[in-house]
Amino acid sequence: MGLRERRKTEKLDAIKRAARHLFETHGFHMTRMSEVARVADVGFGTVAAYASDKAGLAVMLFVDDLAQLPPLFVAPIKPGRPLLDQLMDDFSISFRFWASKPELSRVVLPLVNPSGNPHVQMILERRALMRRCLIEWIDRAKELRRMKSDFDSEQAAEVLFSLYIHSIHEWFSAELTDPSLGLDRLRYLLEMPMQRFEL
Repeated sequence: MGLRERRKTEKLDAIKRAARHLFETHGFHMTRMSEVARVADVGFGTVAAYASDKAGLAVMLFVDDLAQLPPLFVAPIKPGRPLLDQLMDDFSISFRFWASKPELSRVVLPLVNPSGNPHVQMILERRALMRRCLIEWIDRAKELRRMKSDFDSEQAAEVLFSLYIHSIHEWFSAELTDPSLGLDRLRYLLEMPMQRFEL
């Protein structure tokens, strides 16, 4: 990496550290972009070059944190353990990630739709990967004769994934603080389709 690229990386790291510190200590809504620039010891224009607003900064931090999450729906299917329990194990990891930073999640979640923002695009790509892994998980369950074979795996994955996304939005809209309440709701919603799919 050349000197110029190294300095750009150092500035971006400083901006992320400053934004994370200020969001955690002062809260998202009380933090100003100019304050992020001051704490990062860079110009306001430098911060704006990486993120046009605070929401963009929040998405950047989310992408960094998302990269630390383990891959989902890749573990072997355990014989004798209910599939719904195994499904909830993986959905819970992602659900709890969003619930662990509620103030920022309420800002970021509505932004997760196709746009020109490269950081939002990374979240969408992770969602797409999660759906693909869920399809493969369903296919493995079919091969093991844990699920019926008379339905389309891709369509089933879309139903299950949509219920997961709905549950996250519903939990945040209700401004709940205990993620177990949202997970209980998700489990309730998943029970009916899983009864249809499971042998």
